[in-house]
Amino acid sequence: MHLRSPFAYGCRLTLALTLFAAAHPGWAQPAAALSLQEAVALASSGSSDAETSRSAVQSAIEMAVAGRQLPDPVLKVGVNNVPANGPDRFSLGTESMTMRSISLMQEFTRSAKREARAQRFEAEASSAEAQRTAALATVQRGAATAWLDRWYAERAYSVLSEQAHSIQLMVDAAQAAYRGNRGSRADIVAAELELQQLQDREDEARAALASARAMLRRWVGQAAERPLTERPALEAPAWLNTLEADGVAQLPDVAAAEAQVGVAEAESRVARENKIPDVSVELMYSQRGPAYSNMVSLNVSLPLPWDQKQRQDRELAAKLAQADAARAQAEVIRRGLIGQLRGKQAELSLSQSRLERYRNTTVPLAKAQTEAALTAYRAGAGTLTAVADASRKALNISLERLKLEAATARLWADLAFLMPLPTAAQPTSLQGAQP
Repeated sequence: MHLRSPFAYGCRLTLALTLFAAAHPGWAQPAAALSLQEAVALASSGSSDAETSRSAVQSAIEMAVAGRQLPDPVLKVGVNNVPANGPDRFSLGTESMTMRSISLMQEFTRSAKREARAQRFEAEASSAEAQRTAALATVQRGAATAWLDRWYAERAYSVLSEQAHSIQLMVDAAQAAYRGNRGSRADIVAAELELQQLQDREDEARAALASARAMLRRWVGQAAERPLTERPALEAPAWLNTLEADGVAQLPDVAAAEAQVGVAEAESRVARENKIPDVSVELMYSQRGPAYSNMVSLNVSLPLPWDQKQRQDRELAAKLAQADAARAQAEVIRRGLIGQLRGKQAELSLSQSRLERYRNTTVPLAKAQTEAALTAYRAGAGTLTAVADASRKALNISLERLKLEAATARLWADLAFLMPLPTAAQPTSLQGAQP
């Protein structure tokens, strides 16, 4: 029997693996990590809300062009005064009054009215653009929040997994101490119970992580399966510190409300122009029988607004009232947003101070307490129950810190993505490493 050498077998295996990696690039290298900015960019590019608003903008622009044009002329063709009885019944050429007519009628809408209609559609285009910007900001906030939720869910699961490993070592130590007549059976049971409770919390964290990943998939699709990079620094955007009352008008929600005011005012201008009627002119050519002359007619039509107080004036008053309501609503939104911004800014500053205290004082003290309990237990001066209590307290403090940091991150996302950010380049407010 011919036996292949190990060297030849290894070469064939290496060649096979190389060819497989070339045919399947996804197996050859791990997927690139998904950053927060890339998640925001993916969500922005795939946003159906923004695409719908973009179509509304284009629609309003096209209607504005059409609104400046005169109405289409009206072509009329007819036969008039045909005998219905007698010897010339249904004859078209024997009766002097019978005429075959063709006419062209044109309504001459005043230029001021056409301009008012066009401006109304232009205002609708501006409103749709403002709504598109607001929708884009909402999409970016949602994607950023989902990314941060998954990031912190992974951190919480990692903390619990590490703690489960430590508790398993504690169980092993309790069993070894019991076998060496240095511990009791109660210590083993307490350690195993601690491990079971921790595994239950680990399962909850695993479920929360799966939910966070599913929510992120809603915004970025299959990219949600990729690992995540480190999160950016949780610093309030610089423009928030210099934001004045007039600058609030640049924010998407306020801009959308102001755009609605523009639409309402444009509609009131249209209603004012509708009070003055437009003239229609009709030119008609009528053909009669061979023995009679053909006729040419010129007709001018003018509507008579005989009851303006009950119709046109009331329509104008209704549009003016709608404009006043839109202005009041925009002011409510503006004032409410200013209050929310200041409140969230103060809350973010307070949360960052609390996180600093956790990092510098609370968490180190909890670790020191755990180490002290463990040292006392190893020296025979402490109990395993004290070690478990200290370890549990340290774990709870770590999870509380993560919970506070996650809430702070969501608050930061609400502020950082209050205005939609460009996704082609890394925004300055997103740069930086994890503090």
